[in-house]
Formats: sequence, structure tokens, C-alpha cells
Amino acid sequence: MKKIFAFIVTLLAVAQTSMSAAEPADYYKSCEGKTGEALLTALRAVVGPHKNVGYDGLWAVYNKSDVDGNGKYIDIYSTKRWTPGKEKCGNYKYVGDCVNREHSFPKSWFDDKSPMVSDAFHIYPTDGKVNGQRSNFPYGECANGTTLPSSNGVQALGKFGTSTFPGYSGKVFEPVDEYKGDLARTYFYMAAAYNDKISTWSSDMLAGNAYPAYKTWALNLLLKWHRQDAVSEKETDRNDAVYGFQNNRNPFIDHPELVEYIWGDKKGQAWYINGSPVPTWSQPADKSTIDFGLTATNYTISRAIDVKGMNLTSPVTVTLSGNDFTLQQSTITAAAANAGTSISVSFKRSTSGVSTGVLTFKSGDLTSTVNLRAEAIAGIPALPAENIAETSFTARWMSLGDAETYQLTVKQNGTALAGYPVTVNAEAEEYDVTGLEPETLYSYSLTSDTRVSNEVNVTTAALIPDVQYLNGTEFAFLTDPGTPSQPAEVWIDVENIDNDLTVSVKAPFALSTDMNNWSRSITIAPQEDRFYLRVEATTAGEYESTITIGSGYYINDEGIATASVRDTSTPWFVEDFEKAGEGKYDTYSNQTFVGNPCSWNLTNAGIWASDKGYNGNYALRMGKNSTSAIESASPKKDGIGTVSFYAERWSSSDGDMVLQVEYMPAQSDQWINAGEVTVSADTYAKYEVTVKAGGSNYIRLRQSAGGRGMIDDIIVSDHTSASAEGIEEDTLADWDAYCINKTLVIVNHGEAAVYHVYNLDGQTVGGAKLHGTQYTVSLPAGLYIVTDGSNSRRVVVK
Repeated sequence: MKKIFAFIVTLLAVAQTSMSAAEPADYYKSCEGKTGEALLTALRAVVGPHKNVGYDGLWAVYNKSDVDGNGKYIDIYSTKRWTPGKEKCGNYKYVGDCVNREHSFPKSWFDDKSPMVSDAFHIYPTDGKVNGQRSNFPYGECANGTTLPSSNGVQALGKFGTSTFPGYSGKVFEPVDEYKGDLARTYFYMAAAYNDKISTWSSDMLAGNAYPAYKTWALNLLLKWHRQDAVSEKETDRNDAVYGFQNNRNPFIDHPELVEYIWGDKKGQAWYINGSPVPTWSQPADKSTIDFGLTATNYTISRAIDVKGMNLTSPVTVTLSGNDFTLQQSTITAAAANAGTSISVSFKRSTSGVSTGVLTFKSGDLTSTVNLRAEAIAGIPALPAENIAETSFTARWMSLGDAETYQLTVKQNGTALAGYPVTVNAEAEEYDVTGLEPETLYSYSLTSDTRVSNEVNVTTAALIPDVQYLNGTEFAFLTDPGTPSQPAEVWIDVENIDNDLTVSVKAPFALSTDMNNWSRSITIAPQEDRFYLRVEATTAGEYESTITIGSGYYINDEGIATASVRDTSTPWFVEDFEKAGEGKYDTYSNQTFVGNPCSWNLTNAGIWASDKGYNGNYALRMGKNSTSAIESASPKKDGIGTVSFYAERWSSSDGDMVLQVEYMPAQSDQWINAGEVTVSADTYAKYEVTVKAGGSNYIRLRQSAGGRGMIDDIIVSDHTSASAEGIEEDTLADWDAYCINKTLVIVNHGEAAVYHVYNLDGQTVGGAKLHGTQYTVSLPAGLYIVTDGSNSRRVVVK
């Protein structure tokens, strides 16, 4: 009997553990019996309140929510699997360079406000380059969109272009089919969780109201994606993981049918958790069109058409009307349709022309119709181009087996390009056309000895505007109340933008091009490579702002400025180990100690009540060998100025204790050695190591030699100068050059150096030898290069 009882208890424990990750019992009980707007409002009361993990905290969430079986981040924008902690952006140039945090629901739409700006449900780890291409454009469908080129075997996922979805004609980013349903349910979550706020947000997708929240075209798009791409295991796992951090859930993953009761076919009907499962049709979408494309007369082409339903209880009958199409299967079991299957439809036409047909799927009272279209020509079928980029595209055709080679001709304005026609392998069925101009209309066609193809028009993609941060995207400041911070220099690289850019921040941050005139918004020319950022004099507190850089329709909002405004004369990061009295740490082991400023990971170290601290009852005892260490479990913000501590060796017989003082930037995985300390005294002595590292950093004291020893009162001071997160100090900080009042100014505040000023023709137009002084020269408006022989700066005089 005892064994049976123990077994039952074990089962209950397992069940409770599972329940803590999955949907809690009665979680949505208060939403039952409602529909439409009332149901959406009720969901807000359930899923709206949640714990804000913070923007930096998203990485910890991703380590649970967005990893594959190998512990790598899954990327919805590329085929790369990212190593957590190792490949964060910074700057990037190609697909596959780095991973960042993508606001799938752009933060500019809700003015960068909390808690939306750090809600993990809509922020995904994605490829930095593709994220930059998407910018803050709406999601949509763009049949002729551009996919970024692959790099080092990493393929971009998704494409950017002009919308081809009914109701919207602006620029959009189209994700791949695999993640369209995920993103649709993400957008439905935003409408539920923030239903009391969404009416004030601004976007081409938003309706400016709480219900239905989205414009008609956007709602039709999201409904289509939701129905075509059912909830996946990846989504349910992510939902459970985020719930563990934020303590709220995405209801449209737990109960996908809610979408229909709020916006779709069941609107007006009351929703119940345990109501009868509603049969719904997923794929192919009702009233959609499947285009077989182009083929040759008397040639058969076949298409496998995916079929998917949910909660179907009756077999699916499939019928086909229309000439020239043939259906291979007319019945599908309900189980097969619910699991997902496919049917084959073939097309063959004896004469040139277009054929249409209709597929009808029927299961019980549920009916869905799909239109079919196909075209046949008597010549070689030239197919639409693929891989359309700024200077290239892939020409495609259908080989008819009548010749080994075809002649491919590419034209612009009716005239063949130099080098064309070219002989191509007919069986290859594609050819890369390169060396083209962006945003230019071309055409191509093929010929053989006996056949001529149709002509295909293709317009190359526009150059993609881009702004890159060259010294990081996160800038941290520390200053005293009422005192402006030191300025940080922000380096950027601008590509494919011809007009001026507007840079803006929110109070209390300010921007400048010359470090004399400060404002919330500045205008810079695309040739300029930097601007300055600081915190104005303000009251004590924690502050944050997005740095927005825009020109025309392009917006970059990847930059983040944070500031701690407080009394910097008193260290706040102090560990005295007195909290050891609240737990039990008296073993040499690997354990976590919850301390004052943070939690610490101890390796072969412990804390004993019998050990007297320097100023208290407790101190850390390092182990009997050189593997002992104490490491902060979370990064310290506001930089590291110095690391000081008191230490003594255990006894003379144990010998000296050698400690390595190390730090690691939050976005890195490499420890940096700041200095070595040898503890040789048998009584407590103070040791201090200078670090001077900006941003957020982990801290570690690692024993590298010697025996046992004691450590107490670890104090880490802040690094008070402004810095980019985890970026080394500016190597050009000892001199500067900028424009003020239409005059070029060079300022030296370091070693003596000779400076030269050149125009774009390479002519010397100014210069001086400076040592702690400045030089000014009046010049015509234009771009100039200032150099000290080792480094250079671009200055726009205007």
C-alpha cells in the first residue's frame, strides 16, 4: 500500500511540474460565454498583466524559449542557428553575421514605451541584416519581393518589396510560410494584451481603435496566415517558456479557435473552453487561387496541393470542375486531413491559352473552394525570374527535351545587353544574369532551332538603405544628479541613402554634431560618420531612450541609450557575504550564493559561520586547489572602474593565494584579465585592480595558484565615462574634428600631433600642429577629410 501511495504522489508531482509550464486550470475561465469585442476585452484582463523581464532580460528568456535541441537560437529570418551569448549584434554586413532582438511588432508603432518594448511574446532573436532590411515596415505579401543574398551558407528567410495583398500598396516584409501563422498569432496577442493601449498606436496596419484593432486589409492577411499555418510545437514550447518568465500566455496559441470567435467566422457565437471542437478548414485557404504557372502545349505538369483541416469528423470529398485539369484522389479520411496530407492535380492542354478550374473540398457541413489557373504556349515556356537582387536575377525556363542548348537573350529598352544572346544548358532550366543596374526594367527570352519562348519582364531591386552602428548599438551613461554626462561618440556607416538623416532621442538624452549645441533631434548628411550623445542635467533616476535614425521611409531604431543618474561617489556594488546567515553554504562545492548586489556562482568555494570576516561575521573561503572562483551570476551595469576586496591566506602552511581579477562584457563569452593579485599575508589586507570597462559586465575572481584563503568586502566601482555597451574606449578620443557655424574645427586634448585637412580632390585646404589646443578654418560647404597620419575623420561643412 505504501508503494502504491508513493507512486501516486510521484505522479502528482510530475503532473504539477508539467502544469506549471502549461496552461493553468481555469486560466481563461473568466472569458467564457463571450464573443467579439467583449471576448477580446476579457482576454486583456487575463493576459495583459505580466512581469516585465526588461530589454536585457530577453536574452535569458531566449535561452529557454527559442532554442533547438542543440541549445542554439532558432531564427525566423535566416537559416542560421545562433550560439547564445556569442554572436550578438554589434555591427553587421552580411546575412549570418550576428543575432539581435527583433520587435516583430515594431517599437516605433507604440513609441518605444514599456512594457511593450520588452515583451518577449513579440520580440524574437533574428538575423541582424535581415532585421535591418525589414526595418519597421508592416508584414505583408510581396510576390516580387527581394530576398537578401546568402553568405557563408546562411540563407535569408523572407523578402521585402511592394505589397501585392489586396487593400495595401506600400512596402512590406513577407516572412516565409513556416512562420506566418506564428507572427499572425503574435499580432493577435498584441491586440489582446494591450487592448487598452492599441487604439493610440500608429501604423499602416492599425485601425486606431480597440476593436477590431487592425485595418481590414491587415486583418484579412492575419486571418489568412493564422488559418494556413496551424500552431506548431515550436510555438507551444515558446508559449510555455515565456510564461515561466512573464507569468502570462498567448491565448491564441493555447486556443487557436479564439481568433474565429473574435474576428472570424464564429464572431457572434459565445466561446467556451470545453465547447465542442469546431471543424475548421486550414489548407488550401478557402477562395484562394492556385496558379500552376506556364507550361508547353501537350506537356503535363502536376502540383501537390497540401490539405489540412482541424477537428474534422467526416471524410473529405474532393471534386474538380474545369477542362484540362485532372484530379488523382477524390476522398480523404478525416484523420488524414486533420494530420495534414496532400493531393495531386495535373494539367495538360493541347492548344495555347489559359485554363481555369475549381477544386471543392467538403467535410460534413464544411465546404471550401479553391480556384485553379494554368497557361500553355506552343513555344519554350520562359518562367518568372527568381532571386531578384539589385544587380542580378535568375532567368528560368522549362526544358522541353527538344535540344541540348537554348539561346538566352536579355534586353533593356528592346536592345540586347552586351554579351547576349548566350548559349545555356537547356536541362539546367536557369541562368544567373549579373552586372545589371538597380531598379531597372529588363526582359529575357529563349530560342532553339525550332521554338521561341514568351518574353519575361523583370525589374531589378532597389538598393536597400541601411545605417550601421560601428561602435555598438547600446550606449550606457552614469552621472550625478544635476550634472550632464560626458558625451559618447556614436559612429555610423550610411549606405544607399542620398538625403539627410534625422536622428532623435527622448529626454533627458540629447544629441549634437559639434558638442556645443545639444538638442533632442539633429540633422546629419549621409556622408557624416558620427554624432554625439549625452544625458542632460536631470534628477536622480533610471532613464532609457531609443535612438531613431530616419530618412524618407527608412527608419533605424536599433540604438538604445540608458542612463543611471545618482550619487556616483558612493559605491553601490558591495558584497560583504553577511547574507550567508540566511542559507547554508558551508561546503567546498559549486553553488549559488544570493548576495547583496547580485547572486554569485561559487566554484569549489563556500562560506562558513566559523570564518571571521573583515568587518562582519562571514567571508568567502576559497578551496584547497586552483579551481576556486566566485563569479557574478548577472552582469553589473554602469561599467567597472575598479575592483577592490580584502583577503588573507588561510595559514602560512597553505602558502600564498594567487587570484586573477577578470571581467566579461555582457554580450561576449570571453573573459578579460584585468590583473593578478598575490595574497601573502595572514591578516586581512586590501587589494585593488583598475579595470575601466564600460557597459554591463560579469565579474570573476579566479584562483590560479596556492592554497586556501579568505575574501571579504568586494567593492566594484562604476566606470563614470559614457560608453557603448561592451565596446573598448574610443581610440580617437584624444582629438576630434567637427563643423560649427560653417567652420571646420579641430580640437586636440592629447599628445601633440600634426593634422591635415583635405577636400575630395585630394588637395590640402588646411592643417596645423596642435597640443592641447584647437584650430579653425573657414571652408566652402562640402565634405572634408581630417587626418593625423594614423586616423581620419569625415567632416561635412554646411
